Amino acid sequence: MRGIRVLELAGSIAGAYCGRLFACIGGDVALVEPPDGAPTRRLGPWITDSQGTRRSATHEYLDAGKKSVVLSESELDLAFGWADVVISSSDGDPRAIEARHERIAAANPQAVHVVLSGFGLTGPYACWRSTPIVDWASGGYLYLTGEPQREPVQGGGPWAAYIAGTTAAVGAQVALINAVRTGRGELVDVGAMEAVAAAHQWSLTMYTHTGAIKKRWGLRIGEAHYPMTLWQCGDGGWIVAGAPNRDQWERFCITTDSVLLMADDAMYAPAERFERADEIDAHVAPWFAQHSAEEAVALLQANRVPASRVLDFAQMMQEEQVAVRESLEPRTDLGDGVRTIALPFRLAGVESPQRPSAHGADTAGFLDGIRLDDERHLPELDLSSMRVVEFSLAWAGPFAGRILGDLGVDVVKVEHPASRGLREAEPPSRGDGWKWGDLAPAAVRAEVFPDADPGERPWNRMGIWNKMNRSKRSVALDAKTEEGSTILQRLIGEADVVLHNYSPRGARSLGIAGDQVEAINDRVVSIAMTGFGETGPMAGFAAYGPILEAFSGFDEAMGYAGEGPMRVGVAFPDAVGGLHGVVAMLAALWERELSGGAAHIDLSQFETLLAIAGELLLATSAEGAAPRRHGNRSIDHAPQGVYPCAGDDGWVALTVQDDAEWKRLMALLQDDALTDLEAGDLTARRAAHDDIDAAISRWTRSRSPLDAARQLQAAGIAAAPAFTNGDIVGNEHIVARDFMVEYDHPDVGRRAFPGLPIHFERSPVRIAPPPTLGQHNGEVLMALGYSAADVERLEAIGVLACEPPPA
Repeated sequence: MRGIRVLELAGSIAGAYCGRLFACIGGDVALVEPPDGAPTRRLGPWITDSQGTRRSATHEYLDAGKKSVVLSESELDLAFGWADVVISSSDGDPRAIEARHERIAAANPQAVHVVLSGFGLTGPYACWRSTPIVDWASGGYLYLTGEPQREPVQGGGPWAAYIAGTTAAVGAQVALINAVRTGRGELVDVGAMEAVAAAHQWSLTMYTHTGAIKKRWGLRIGEAHYPMTLWQCGDGGWIVAGAPNRDQWERFCITTDSVLLMADDAMYAPAERFERADEIDAHVAPWFAQHSAEEAVALLQANRVPASRVLDFAQMMQEEQVAVRESLEPRTDLGDGVRTIALPFRLAGVESPQRPSAHGADTAGFLDGIRLDDERHLPELDLSSMRVVEFSLAWAGPFAGRILGDLGVDVVKVEHPASRGLREAEPPSRGDGWKWGDLAPAAVRAEVFPDADPGERPWNRMGIWNKMNRSKRSVALDAKTEEGSTILQRLIGEADVVLHNYSPRGARSLGIAGDQVEAINDRVVSIAMTGFGETGPMAGFAAYGPILEAFSGFDEAMGYAGEGPMRVGVAFPDAVGGLHGVVAMLAALWERELSGGAAHIDLSQFETLLAIAGELLLATSAEGAAPRRHGNRSIDHAPQGVYPCAGDDGWVALTVQDDAEWKRLMALLQDDALTDLEAGDLTARRAAHDDIDAAISRWTRSRSPLDAARQLQAAGIAAAPAFTNGDIVGNEHIVARDFMVEYDHPDVGRRAFPGLPIHFERSPVRIAPPPTLGQHNGEVLMALGYSAADVERLEAIGVLACEPPPA
């Protein structure tokens, strides 16, 4: 967003990534550092540069492209007057933020103030402190990740903080767009608990629709789809393969010499395959044992079964796809061969942020350059007048479109009549014996139907579809017909954005590739949200989230210390790609107004994953090897961990960040076994981490997760329960913050869904129920110039539809 001025007040990783994203989309970002430097300068992983200087990879990545300034209080007020966006971080002190916001508003009534914190600025947990592992726990990711009979495990990096930072960037962009148009700034409040909770696929919907608690399943994707897991091959290497749909299942069986499995009709239900995963594994294990990881992937991909080797960061950085797309950029100032991610997406006219400045190096130039009376001409956009035409399946694309719809954009989802399945002569049934709180029967589990009941129109009752596609209008169209193609072209001709997550080949076949839509509409923003990008040898690869996670190095980065790879318990890459897609589209709309022409975004979901691991890539290339996985411990603090609590599978996560907190924890534990460590510093605590973990576990076992977290927070120690999906839905803080939203649907009735995790002071949010199939055929086409009789005729001949074709 060229021309905008961003003032980042040094604080959290989430705030730093929010600032970096603004630098990635052309903003002028000034980082206000305290006299002792930004906190990111003191965070690992650590690298040694070519001059032998020890540096923080976190700072080198997150603070690249920003000016470094150290300001007095009066100078800070001047900087508030200069800024269009102010980024703040809060760690359990909402009153300080309230005072700061009053100060910002007094200096600049048009400024947007976006505040990132663990739990938001209101609600029962507003004064709770947070750390990356606490964010992972409070948002529900922790409980779902790890082996079923062991403690849950955190991500291999501060990835939940990156989710919060990206969410905040979206909020800041929207508030800025509205501030330019209205002349009024506002406060934007983003808490990591809600940001992470909103980035689940179907976990919360599963609870509100069936009452079932989603579990963790180690290397498997839980409850509804199989195969979608990791296998070890004959050479010791690991691969991931996924075959959730019918065709892929058959091709998987054929490829792995397991055709006998195809004879069992029950196996065609994905959840039935999950129930019988051990049986499937026994059939396919000999085939994997006979092949190397590279051979297995080649054979599976040749038969169009999505698969990838499980790579670590060092291996991934050597891949041809990375080289061809120039996904990584050199940091020669840090050493020969040192590289990290360039940009999270490709948008013409935007350059990658370069190295960070020395502490305070830009102060004088920044103050000299402040002109509060300069006349700038920022583009005026009205999101409520914008239209997105969306062609997308699965999760990442629909998630991006849904966020824009919630923000007031008119999102027209163009669906094929069969996109939600075919119309069965006898709809599936849940059968007898199911009760609330049970997993739905395998035959009807994957779709997450309300009360596990498909009903008469199951295509309109699927919780997984309804969660991702609210706040949109539906046109069900067979675009392969001549008249359907004409309708498609008219829709594109009036669109501001055309969004798809099809393969490059599929998009071109439909006529929605970037150059094709630009030929129809010379002011359109087009975005391709593909798995590996539109170019490179892997451009055509099928790429479910777990495939991207394995290829990117994420599986190898996480897991229990000293053990094998582990996968995140949700389809994490889809959330990351979807959020970055919204940042990209809003930036491209801004750029369109500046340049007057069309804009195209090539978004590789793989590269957006790398963007939230930039410090790990720097450390890998600088040190020559990927960092070792460290389980639930921290590379910066001690103790940190996930500890057992009273009750069934109850856990609490905590981090002690300094010596003062350690003393307060000692006073809380009152454990004689730790007496010798009472005055212990970080080095001593690291050396005694096992003993400390045992003492903390003795204390937590007699308390519920929430009680333990409350006592720890009262002592000023960052902590949170490992919340389940059910815990989040009914949580007192979630309720107070109005995060869950209910709406009526003609085929579902009233159900609760996760809301928008961005709290605006002024900008409107418009959440509407998801559409039934083809619900808006008439109103959309009549706005294009068609008559009611035209719509009726087109529906009669199957160009348009309001229900799927028969099976």
